[in-house]
Amino acid sequence: MTELLGLEEKTYTLNLGPQHPSTHGVLRVLLEMDGEFITKAEPVIGYGHRGHEHMAENRNYTQFLPNMGRVDYLHALAYNQAYCMAVEKLLGLTVPERAEFIRVITAELNRITSHLLWFGLPHGPGGLYPIPLLLR
Repeated sequence: MTELLGLEEKTYTLNLGPQHPSTHGVLRVLLEMDGEFITKAEPVIGYGHRGHEHMAENRNYTQFLPNMGRVDYLHALAYNQAYCMAVEKLLGLTVPERAEFIRVITAELNRITSHLLWFGLPHGPGGLYPIPLLLR
């Protein structure tokens, strides 16, 4: 249509999203538009968890932990601790006993909350209602 009128065709890029389509990752779509028509759509998948992966692009492996929330969304802390403990063992490092106690306590608290959430979610519209009862 624009060629018939002797006008220059111009497209523009529109950022659609990020969306959260019932998964734990974020979907963003870069659209190339010609007026109201989409001429190109490029999905950008990832960058969930407030740009966690995006921050990793500018760091090396010693400055960034892997995003274990993709392995186990509710209990990622234990996987991060296991990764750190494996690196410490490979490097021959020893951590203070206090740090070991803190690791066990935080992993157990995280495990308990994971189980409570699992217990609470399937129980109807007020699915999280049992959790405050269990925490008393």
